[in-house]
Amino acid sequence: MKVLGIAGSPRRNGNTDLLLAEVLKGAASRGAEVKTIVLDDLMIAFCQHCDTCLETGNCKIDDDMQQVYRELESADRIVLASPIQFMTVTAQMKTMI
Repeated sequence: MKVLGIAGSPRRNGNTDLLLAEVLKGAASRGAEVKTIVLDDLMIAFCQHCDTCLETGNCKIDDDMQQVYRELESADRIVLASPIQFMTVTAQMKTMI
């Protein structure tokens, strides 16, 4: 089983990162293959709602989100980790979503 952790906090090694690491550590202890993506390290453009993805199956924007798509497709489980800012997830997480 592959478990993908997505870290949405812009602050490295804070509470959100520590909690995500513990969740993934637990999954790994049960035999899962784990991987973490740190969104703040990536360059992800905003969706342009151009519908190219609907027409061709691929996004016309060649950014780091292409790597995230591949990881999402191969994951059996996904863990989203984000602090709450302004009553919602971070801008990094919103952009990825």
